[in-house]
Amino acid sequence: ALVLDTRNAVDFHKGFIPNSINIGLKGDFAPWVGAMIVDVQQPLLLVCDKDCEEETITRLSRVGFDNVLGYLEGGFEAWQNAGKEIDSIKRISPQQLEEEYTKNSKILDVRKPTEYQAEHLEIAQSLPLSDINEWSSQLDKDQHFYIHCAGGYRSMIAASILNSRGIRNFTEVEGGYNKIKETALPKTQFVCPNSNN
Repeated sequence: ALVLDTRNAVDFHKGFIPNSINIGLKGDFAPWVGAMIVDVQQPLLLVCDKDCEEETITRLSRVGFDNVLGYLEGGFEAWQNAGKEIDSIKRISPQQLEEEYTKNSKILDVRKPTEYQAEHLEIAQSLPLSDINEWSSQLDKDQHFYIHCAGGYRSMIAASILNSRGIRNFTEVEGGYNKIKETALPKTQFVCPNSNN
């Protein structure tokens, strides 16, 4: 069974059940579940915020995911209080990224190609979240990298998937490109996505 943690990225990164995948209920939940899990027969165990269990099961069912084995009673807090093993994702602010940044830093931008083309960090590589199954196996496990999306929702999905596959040599950037834009990090010129250039 796959442990699907539907809490928001801010809570998830601080602590979660090892190998669980984070797709936050407050976001494009159903489309990303469909894109990332694919197999509607996949047995699921849920970790939800208090009183969100029913909504989660209903929303999963609407997109064909009916094989929910159950949810963790008392949520993640109950797991933590029971003294069970927990994992976490290293998350930093855009300001910390700016401090750690060198021209040799490796930065993965998991936004859609159109978002990347509109504007991105000069040294960032475009690796869309939707293609994670293709690119995750090609990552250099010895080279540290940073990962971001537009606001932190998709990059935490990517971070949880990479982490569950044993890829742990990365740091996720809180607030994504929306906040990175406010730093002095070198960016490309903005190109309006609707222009013909």
